[in-house]
Amino acid sequence: MKANIKTQLIPMIDTVVIAAAKLLWKVMKVFDPRPIQEHYAARMPASSVAISKCFSLNASDSELNIARIANMYIGSSTGRGRKGLVGRKGLIKIFNAENGKFLMIRAQGVATRPGENQIPRDGIALNYDAKKALGIPKNQEVDLQLHIGLANVGDQEFYHMYQDPDQSSRTARALGWYLAIGGFVYGLLQLALGCFEAFIAVMF
Repeated sequence: MKANIKTQLIPMIDTVVIAAAKLLWKVMKVFDPRPIQEHYAARMPASSVAISKCFSLNASDSELNIARIANMYIGSSTGRGRKGLVGRKGLIKIFNAENGKFLMIRAQGVATRPGENQIPRDGIALNYDAKKALGIPKNQEVDLQLHIGLANVGDQEFYHMYQDPDQSSRTARALGWYLAIGGFVYGLLQLALGCFEAFIAVMF
């Protein structure tokens, strides 16, 4: 008899748990942080440099998901030399003023080797994916309206959640956000339940 009751209850409990999980997820999606994060991230850097030329990275660099910029913008690794716009492998924001698209990416300079062309002060080198994310037309290398600057705290958070090439890093960041949102929503539900119980106690 007990076994039959248990067999009948398990599917019902599973249905209730799944329905509750779906409801909680819908409530959490209302508090999805991306629209707010994107609202603040989709702005020109506070201190930026105008870039009008965009070149393609060589084959080895294109797999590293980096941007190559003029050496004058890269600060000294010792901290005692040139300050530059950003430190080596520092995170920069690239903002396309023509369409409002933006991208956070690690920046590096260019090694000075005999016979190799250097990137000019108004130029940047990106891989195909970065160009596509910024909406740069295919084969267009000049007359662009790009602006580069140091990524601020909000930009860094957006990068770690949505643009970091390391998927595990993005997942971990998103999980932290959703756990925080879930805790907030749970707290609100508990508060509402407490108020309801207090109302019932007063009325009856």
